[in-house]
Amino acid sequence: GLIFSLPYTEAWKFIIEVPYSDLSQVSVRENFNLILPILSIISPLTIEEITDENYQLSIDKEEEVVARFLKTFEDQTIDPMLTITTTGREIPVSFEPITNADECRTYIYNCIKKYCPELPKNRIYELSFTKFLYRRVRFFEGHYYYWNQNIKHLGTIVMQQMINEAKSLTQINFQDNYYPRVYLIYDPGFALHILHANWNNVPNELKSFFNNCDPFKDEVYQNKDYFAKCLSWLIDIKYETFMKIVHETKFILTENFVYKLFHVHERKLTKLALIIEGDTGVGKTFLLKFYSLLLNSKNTHSSLQRNIIPRIIENSSQFLLDIIETIIEKQTNLLSVFLQRIKSENLDLENDDDGLLNHGPRPVPILPIAEQQNNAPVDNILLKKVKLSLTKYQLKKNILYLIWKTILNVATEYPLISTTILIQKLHYYVTNELAKYPLIEINSRLKSLLQEICSSTAEMSIEIFKEYLFHSQIKPLFYRLLLHPGITEEQLVEFMSPISQLARKLPQIEVVIFFDEVNTASCLGLFKEMFMDGTLHGTNIPKNIFFTAAINPLIKIEENTPQIHRSDYLVHDLPQSLKDLKVSYGPLESRTLADYIVRKIAMFQITSTANSEKTIPLEGLVQDTLANAILRAQEFCEQNLGCNSVSQREIQRCFNLIEFFWKMRYDDELKYDQNTYTPDPTRCIALSIALIYYFRLPTKEDNFQRNDKKTPSREQLAEVLCKAIPNFDQVIQNELERFVNTNNFIIPQGVAINQAVREHIFSIVVSIVTRTPLCIIGAPGQSKTLSFQIVLQNLQGSQISVKSFCKRLPAVDPFFCLGSKYSRFEDIASIFERAIKREQYYEQNRMNIRCVVFLDGASLLDEKKMILNVLHPYLDECKVAFVAVANKAFDAANANRMICIYRSLPSEDDQKILAYGCLGLQLEKRQATIDDRLDKIIYGLCHGYRRILYSPDIPHIFHDRDFIYMLRELRFELTNVNEIEEISIGEITPRSLLQALEDNFNGIRIEEFDKLVDIFITAVGEQCPDFRVLITEKQQIQRNIPTILHSSMKLDPIRRRLYGRYKLIIDESEDESAVRLLFQFGILDSDPNRTTVFRMPDFLDDIDNELRNVEILSNIKLCMETGKTILMINTGRIHGSLYDVFNQNFSIMATEESRKIFSKVAIGPKTIDVIVHEDFQCIVHIKRSEFKDIPAPF
Repeated sequence: GLIFSLPYTEAWKFIIEVPYSDLSQVSVRENFNLILPILSIISPLTIEEITDENYQLSIDKEEEVVARFLKTFEDQTIDPMLTITTTGREIPVSFEPITNADECRTYIYNCIKKYCPELPKNRIYELSFTKFLYRRVRFFEGHYYYWNQNIKHLGTIVMQQMINEAKSLTQINFQDNYYPRVYLIYDPGFALHILHANWNNVPNELKSFFNNCDPFKDEVYQNKDYFAKCLSWLIDIKYETFMKIVHETKFILTENFVYKLFHVHERKLTKLALIIEGDTGVGKTFLLKFYSLLLNSKNTHSSLQRNIIPRIIENSSQFLLDIIETIIEKQTNLLSVFLQRIKSENLDLENDDDGLLNHGPRPVPILPIAEQQNNAPVDNILLKKVKLSLTKYQLKKNILYLIWKTILNVATEYPLISTTILIQKLHYYVTNELAKYPLIEINSRLKSLLQEICSSTAEMSIEIFKEYLFHSQIKPLFYRLLLHPGITEEQLVEFMSPISQLARKLPQIEVVIFFDEVNTASCLGLFKEMFMDGTLHGTNIPKNIFFTAAINPLIKIEENTPQIHRSDYLVHDLPQSLKDLKVSYGPLESRTLADYIVRKIAMFQITSTANSEKTIPLEGLVQDTLANAILRAQEFCEQNLGCNSVSQREIQRCFNLIEFFWKMRYDDELKYDQNTYTPDPTRCIALSIALIYYFRLPTKEDNFQRNDKKTPSREQLAEVLCKAIPNFDQVIQNELERFVNTNNFIIPQGVAINQAVREHIFSIVVSIVTRTPLCIIGAPGQSKTLSFQIVLQNLQGSQISVKSFCKRLPAVDPFFCLGSKYSRFEDIASIFERAIKREQYYEQNRMNIRCVVFLDGASLLDEKKMILNVLHPYLDECKVAFVAVANKAFDAANANRMICIYRSLPSEDDQKILAYGCLGLQLEKRQATIDDRLDKIIYGLCHGYRRILYSPDIPHIFHDRDFIYMLRELRFELTNVNEIEEISIGEITPRSLLQALEDNFNGIRIEEFDKLVDIFITAVGEQCPDFRVLITEKQQIQRNIPTILHSSMKLDPIRRRLYGRYKLIIDESEDESAVRLLFQFGILDSDPNRTTVFRMPDFLDDIDNELRNVEILSNIKLCMETGKTILMINTGRIHGSLYDVFNQNFSIMATEESRKIFSKVAIGPKTIDVIVHEDFQCIVHIKRSEFKDIPAPF
């Protein structure tokens, strides 16, 4: 309303953009009437709709040039050749400009209509086609065309190819492998070269330009990469510079990447924004980073831009030469001392000596006064050498610094000249350079030094020159911003402001800005304004800024669809106008992928066992095994999980992990001579492949139990990998058992080393040491957090770790982050920033400690707010280790950035190991006993639990944690410690089983609980028939809910430690009747000194009141420390902060005198350790109507 409430004393024109006209399937006018009905009623006659007729293609200089040569092409006058008059004067080809704008449009529209009828009919495609064509027709303004006197039909052949190229580049699609591959390459002088992938596919007319010989086979290109040569021509950099960047970045220049780079550069030259759409990990970001290095190298090395690109060494050399010639040489004695000082340094004027920087002046005998006044001998040979080196810019920074330092020191010691003059000249030189070259970026230290001109000293002048030489950077001309919904408009404006200022100062330089994951941003309208309108909040953006962006595709799947791997992304739909800027990238096709992997492996080197400072390539046979294994695993996942399930990130990850396993040694391997001992490379490859591809899949049994017939199993992948690595699955299992055992790790009493614990500990240790992000996905109660705690207890550094295996691994410094639906971007970001800062401190002090961010309850984060997208920059940079545990799969963008471990449901054998461990029994010893009644009961309990998980009559709310706590409770029936601490094995009775079920498998309706008991009793009764009596007698001995609660609340300390649990009360009423009953039955004490009730209101002001939440959490923290009982009503907003408390993930610090229990509580963005009193109890109240929406861990 305010927009249209302008003063009516003036006539106003409103320009309204009507969005999504294509999607709405109605006309612009109809859509306008729907969006702004009142405005359409009150001013129907004054509304003017913009159409193709009243808003035609704008004709400027570029469009006129295109139209001019299209006219000659249409008129068939484009093929004239150089004319030589009778007098011998050469008259080059030329054409008159077209002065009529409508005539220009006609030729451009006719071309599009005739040659590109399939192009979408909108202004963006018309503009794009015209700009791509303009980039090409400039060839006709170059001397190769103007002075042509040999090639017939040059204009016709080239123009036809140009139109084809402009058409293909306007609508190019890299989603598949069928994009055009024949393009003319124009160097800066617009000489013609050709880019092709197969000479047979080049048209004969174009072949004739190159004498029908493939340039690729020319002697000039022998031992050179033809693709790299073509691109270096295009970008206008030296071939050697191009290849240097390829080797430094380990970029694999496949054919596919060549054509993508070609398109990106051509698009940049048109200055139309580019949005690259593709699945995560297809190489969008790395490709653009590589392209940015090429552009920056062009700017750094180009001789054409000497007045723009700072030449710090060259100009500083010239400055020092001027000082020597104009000041020092005029004082012969001073010159002599200066040269003696330089000579005494034994400077190698050809090389750089890093030791010179911090090395003070060497003592030189001070000449007597008399000698200072007479002409001292001058070393003219050294003087000539110094001046020649400065003239040719041969001296590096360290020597230039030492020359200036020597000049000032000598001038200070021999006051024959004024040091003030030298100081002022240096100050003027540096400030002048900074003003002259806007691309120089100085640090705050140099800035403050330059401001102290009044009190400047010789020491300060030396420091200024040092800061300028060593710490001045050249500002990049490529900028990247990784976006997520937490990035605000204000932050975007702040990001753009200095870049725009630089672009305005240097209009002849092109600046490239890359917005990564732009469709996760919360302000897409701002990007539409920048990309399409060329403005930012109405202010014009310099024309020499080229915008690129990368997006993941919008893939819609039904909510709550169970998926082992999610193919969807947490992204927004793009505005319609931005969709026309998209170019799609697909995954590498099989042949290209194989080539990419082989070439990537050829560049990979591992640390030599004989010399840790030396790297060596893998042996040929090992390279083949690795390539074969990676290719098979990649193709298997692409075909069975989806194209975006794997990417180039997995391939790189393999190399990082192989390096770790190559260096790792078990205790028994240390007995060998480490200079000659060589690890088994196949084992290293197998373990890397397992972590990256194998462990992400469910087992065959898990698929069967979940009735999942689509998801591939581990066993299927193992069968494929066995063709590359014999007995792959057995190798992995053997290594897991060798890695995770009681010889290498201290395992807490009562924790069974089952398959879940083995895989979790193994993956967490590798993840932390290699700083490879990791997520473990599985149902609640599957030892995910427990495994992380075990790793923390064991990895405490070489001094404190108990096991020798762990002493050789880094210590761990954890940063805990508890997820909830109220978590914010800034909360997670602040934890990462603190961890990164601490990690940098450890590295600077050479401390072997790894910081790790542990995100617990990742599934509790609100996906609709895209909170997890804040992880992307941290996972890409890998500055600290990251481990996340979740109950469901991450979206494709996050999952692709991590190793994913899928926790399959326990197998029968695994469940048996778990049951024996929780009951305090050792499976190996039990197998040796004769009495097998207890074993049969345990077998029945395992089967009963598995049956209730898949029973259609039982709500699916139970998890392994319930089963574990039931077994812990039953453990008291088995073990009795007598006076001499001998453990006697008792027996599990039907009554004790019923009580354990009542305590741990309740919370469902009475009839459902009866069926649950029957399922358990039937399963145990199949092994021990006397248990069946409970089916008929359970009504007589069954306890009611108040009795169960009362007994559970009054457990003695020993029992509470082992199997006491906090309570979730499900209220069938809507008026909190259950709360009143808790007090009436005496389950809760109404004494406020013993019980505190926390109730959170639903007023709008309270829902987002962070201060109120912190206040309640602080009070809960106090209750935990003092041993009170708390009742939490309508407190869902803070449940995520108490996730560890509810799960009873406790750390215990015990001495002979005391025992303290700690748990993690998230208060605001920080996670703190809170003391938990032995008597603390917690009851959470929810309504039955809310039950279906609470997270699975509850």
